[in-house]
Amino acid sequence: MKTLLVLLLLTTPVMAQTFPSDADFSLKVEYPPIRNFHNHAGAMKGAVPGYAKKPVYFDSRLAEDHLRHLYNNMGVRLIVSLDHCKNMAKLIDEINEEFPGVDLRHMCRRVGRHKKYYKRNLTLFKEIARLIGSETFYIHCRHGAHRAVTTLTGAWIAKERLTFKEAFKRAGGNIRHFRSKFHHELLGQARRYAKERQKSE
Repeated sequence: MKTLLVLLLLTTPVMAQTFPSDADFSLKVEYPPIRNFHNHAGAMKGAVPGYAKKPVYFDSRLAEDHLRHLYNNMGVRLIVSLDHCKNMAKLIDEINEEFPGVDLRHMCRRVGRHKKYYKRNLTLFKEIARLIGSETFYIHCRHGAHRAVTTLTGAWIAKERLTFKEAFKRAGGNIRHFRSKFHHELLGQARRYAKERQKSE
């Protein structure tokens, strides 16, 4: 019994040293899946990291797990928020402070469904188009099914003059998700842009 106790005392510190430090952002964990995740050429879209059910829609601990996954496994260094901007900005600031060298970057943007927002949306489509191929980024709205898809669709149209159908597919869109008048008006922004791009050729 005495020998066993001595053996435990000698081996416990060594065993403890074999585990990664809690301060290592690359620490491997089991990542819950990100809702509506899609990746094409490093232009990724999906739900807000840490998506949770009503009424909160955001779980900061889960969000950090999702960001770890995007950063370590997918090479993401830039998060583009179309929703939950304050939550993501705060969390990314905390991560960068706690884990020196991680240097996650964050952009906060908006996309609108009304005609009066069309020019602003075009500016956003072109901005995201410039990121494609030069940055590995993750763009999210709340659910990852509407605003993020519309914005990426517009970006692919701007980047490669794709048809709406081609760009929508490349953005990981699912037409069955666009059910309401709001959704159709939103997606209409990218449709209109595709038609204008085709005419300008």
